[in-house]
Amino acid sequence: MSSKLTPLETIQHARRRIAQIAAWTKDDSEASYLANEERQAAVERNFIAIGEAVKDLGKVHDLAALDPSGPWRHPARFRDFLAHKYDEGVSHPEVWGTIKKDLPELDEAFARVELLIARGSL
Repeated sequence: MSSKLTPLETIQHARRRIAQIAAWTKDDSEASYLANEERQAAVERNFIAIGEAVKDLGKVHDLAALDPSGPWRHPARFRDFLAHKYDEGVSHPEVWGTIKKDLPELDEAFARVELLIARGSL
């Protein structure tokens, strides 16, 4: 892995990023999130790190085989979109929707894979 983290450490790092996003936005409404550019930038930076973690893990493990129900393609694509589309602008309402709808599902998928790795099942 390019980051020199083990797969387990990579998952734990990504899950901490997910927890940060959840903590930063737990008291937000969509309107308050959209009005806070600093929070948007911080959240987007964390999404980029999460997507990078998925890419790194995918180099070591077949995530779709480990957890077929996990949303493994979406975080990497979202990372690429956020990292490369600033000229065209990021849809902050779309990011808000991802926070509320997709992030909990991704955390659950990471938890399942984390458990497999921690148990030495791989």
